[in-house]
Amino acid sequence: MIKILIVDDEPLVRAGIKTVVPWSDNGFEVVGEAWNGIDAYNKILDLKPDILITDIKMPQMDGIELLKKIKSEKLPVQTVVLSCFDEFELVREAMKYGARDYFLKLSIDPNKILEIFNEIKQDMVMAEGSPAQIPLDTSDLKYLFFKKLIKNGFSSEEQISNTVRNLHLSVAFRNYCLVLFSFDAEISEPFDADRDKMIYNLLDQLCQRHPGNEIISVDANTYLLIQNTYDNNFLYRQISATMKQYANRTVYYGISSILKDYVSFCSGIQQAKEALNSCIFYKKASPLSYEMLTTENFPSITNTQEQELHVSLATGNRNKSNELVSQLTILLNDGIFFTSKCYSYLVELLNIYVRVAREQNFSIQQVSWNNNDIFEAIKQAKTLSACSQVISDFTDSFISFIQEQKYGERSEILKIKEYVQTHYMEHIDLNTISALVNITPSHLSNMFKKETGVNFSTYLTDVRMHIAKKLRK
Repeated sequence: MIKILIVDDEPLVRAGIKTVVPWSDNGFEVVGEAWNGIDAYNKILDLKPDILITDIKMPQMDGIELLKKIKSEKLPVQTVVLSCFDEFELVREAMKYGARDYFLKLSIDPNKILEIFNEIKQDMVMAEGSPAQIPLDTSDLKYLFFKKLIKNGFSSEEQISNTVRNLHLSVAFRNYCLVLFSFDAEISEPFDADRDKMIYNLLDQLCQRHPGNEIISVDANTYLLIQNTYDNNFLYRQISATMKQYANRTVYYGISSILKDYVSFCSGIQQAKEALNSCIFYKKASPLSYEMLTTENFPSITNTQEQELHVSLATGNRNKSNELVSQLTILLNDGIFFTSKCYSYLVELLNIYVRVAREQNFSIQQVSWNNNDIFEAIKQAKTLSACSQVISDFTDSFISFIQEQKYGERSEILKIKEYVQTHYMEHIDLNTISALVNITPSHLSNMFKKETGVNFSTYLTDVRMHIAKKLRK
C-alpha cells in the first residue's frame, strides 16, 4: 500500500478526505493525520508516508513552510496541497517548493483526487529504485502509462523508453500503429468487474502469443492495441472468436495509420477512434483502417430531393415521405465515410422537418415521440441502421402530427395540395385538378374556397411565389 498523511487544522476536513475516497480499494492507506506543519513534520519522520496532503494556511507552521522544509531536507515524500478558491498565488508558491498538484477543499471530488494520486503512484513505480512494497496490477500500470502518454505528460523519448523498459512492454514507439476495438453498439451494459478482468486476461494472453503487440483496457467496452507488427489478421480473428465465445459480443476495429514516433501517439489515437466509430456506424465485420475512410463522392441533398420531401411531409403523405427518407439515408452506404460527415448529413435532412414545422406554425419539439429531442437521438444512435430507424419512427410521428393539425380537411383537398406542390412548374388549372379528384370544376372551386379560405388560383400563385423565394436564397 502507498502510505498517505493528511494535514489540516480542521478535523472535519481531515475526516472528509479520509472517508470520501475509497483509499484501500485503490492501493492507498491513510497512516496518519496532523493539524499543522510542525506536527506533520514529526509524523513524516516517524511514519515515513509516501504522499502528503497538506493545507496551506495553518497555525504555527503553514503548508508553504512545511514544503520548504521537506525540500531543503530532501525528504522522500510527494506532496499535494489543499486550497480555497482565493489562494491561487499560494498554490503557485507551493508548486515552486515541490507540490505535485492541488484540489479545492470545499469541492472535494473523489474521482479527481484518485486521478491525481494514481498519476503520482505511476511515477513512483516507474522511477528507478521504486519501493517494492507497492502492489500494482500490470494492466493498471499500462493504463496509467498510456493515459500519461495521451496527455503529453512525458518530457522526452528517453523517459518513455525507460518506462517501456520498466513495464517490460514488447512494443517500441517507432513505426507502430494503434488499434481501438469495441463491442456491439446496441449492447450498452458493461461487464461487471470480475467479468471485465477475465476478458482482459484472455485478451492479454492472446497478445502475448504475438510479439510486438500490447493491449490496454480503456474502459469497460473498449481496448487499445499497440502494434509493431502489421500482419495481424490472425490476431484479430482470435480476439473476435474469444469475445464471441466468452461474452457473445461482436468486435469492431479501428486502425490508425503507421506512426513514426511517440509524438504521433495522440493523433494516432484520434485516427483509430475515427476509424472505430465508422466501423461501428457501418457495422463492418472486418477491421477498418483510417486510410479507408473517405470524403470523396459524399452525397448531398439536392434541391429537387429537398423539395420532394418538403412537399410530402407538408401534405402528410406518409408512404412518400418514408420512401424519400429511405432513399436519402441509403446514400450514405455509397462509401465508408467519416461519421462526423454522416451525422452532419442526417442533421441537414432533419432540418427539412424543421422548416416544414416552422411554415405550419409549430415546432418539432411538439411532435409526440419517444424522445423529446430528435437531434440528440441521432447523436446517440451509433449505427447507420439505428439512425435510419430513428428517423423513420420520427417521420411517422411527424406525419401523424401534420395530419392531426389538418384534421377535418377533406382527402380531396390534401391530394390537390400535394399535386400542386409537386407540379407547380407545369400548367395547372381547375380542369386539370377536377379530373385528378373526379369532381366538376365548379363544385371543386366552391369546395376548395370553403375548405381553405382562398380560391384555387390564389393558392396556386401563393405556392409558386413561396417556392420562388426559397430558390432565390
